[in-house]
Amino acid sequence: MLNKIIRQPFGTFPDGREVYEFTLTNANGVSVGILNYGAIIRCIRTPNRYGYFSDITLGYDDLQSYLNDTAKMGAIVGRFANRIAGGIIQMDNKAFQLDQNEGLNCLHGGSAGFNSVLWNASIDSKAPISQLKLQHVSPDGDQGFPGALNIQITYTLKDSNELIIDFEASTDKKTVVSLTMHPYFNLSDDHESTIGDHILTIRADKYLPLKPDLIPTGGKTSVENTAFDFRLEKLIGHGLRMNDEQLKIAAGYDHCFVVNKQSDWTKPMASVYHPDSGRMLEVFSNAPGIQMYSSNFLNESVSGRGGMRFKKHNAVCLEPQEFPNAPNEPSFPSALLNPEEIYKHTISFKFGIQE
Repeated sequence: MLNKIIRQPFGTFPDGREVYEFTLTNANGVSVGILNYGAIIRCIRTPNRYGYFSDITLGYDDLQSYLNDTAKMGAIVGRFANRIAGGIIQMDNKAFQLDQNEGLNCLHGGSAGFNSVLWNASIDSKAPISQLKLQHVSPDGDQGFPGALNIQITYTLKDSNELIIDFEASTDKKTVVSLTMHPYFNLSDDHESTIGDHILTIRADKYLPLKPDLIPTGGKTSVENTAFDFRLEKLIGHGLRMNDEQLKIAAGYDHCFVVNKQSDWTKPMASVYHPDSGRMLEVFSNAPGIQMYSSNFLNESVSGRGGMRFKKHNAVCLEPQEFPNAPNEPSFPSALLNPEEIYKHTISFKFGIQE
């Protein structure tokens, strides 16, 4: 088995701190590039049905572009993924005002969330598998969240072509936690294209409808006879063309799906297939929900790798997570973390070919 991790300089902060890219490669030649800045998945190279390797994620060529990025391109998001209404959480009859970085709401942990952190990286050179660990301590009051949070992320690239991301966190005060990754996937060999020709399935009978401010209403709606029915394979482009009020609210998909039996690891919670390249991506997780985002706010004012201009619906994000605004919705699964508990969340991205 090939255990290969290469560390290369990726840039330097104005204060002199170094940023590195760690490239994990398995025995099949599949590789994943990870930055210690933002715990960012910068690239994932997989083969198409003809054996040609190319990157299946969007990203940038240089550190400054990531520092300027507002799309959370490939990054970890937290301390709480997605939106919290009004940027306020209530715990033990006390209100905590969070950073309001999307109107009145707190999005993805605030304007200085975990995507903007320089993480401490370590490699176990004796491990029989390509594995990278990143660690960070978020202080009490960071972006308004209570409690010092100690976080570790472990990236493991297996010869089964699975990228497994294990999150662990502990706190010294009661807090809320929902951590996920935000890679932008385009499985084609032409990232000038949109994901309209990608075929998607999501193992969910219900989804969380949104109010105009993109906060869930608090209810759960059946996907039956809606643009959100991906229980059977459906072109993403077909869904985007449907006349659905929820798509108008979000300018596309930006919704959390309620996963059927989220503890069932034998089945992916979501899968994407690109017929032309033959590439398949399966997503597994123990989270109760998965956010589907059709990159509605990417536009040509920003360019990525090789000078390619981004465009609306250029990629799809599939983000396993706790329900958005869970701290303010008693009917949603709890996202509370107490000092005596350990937060654990695992995401597996499995890459393959479908003939």
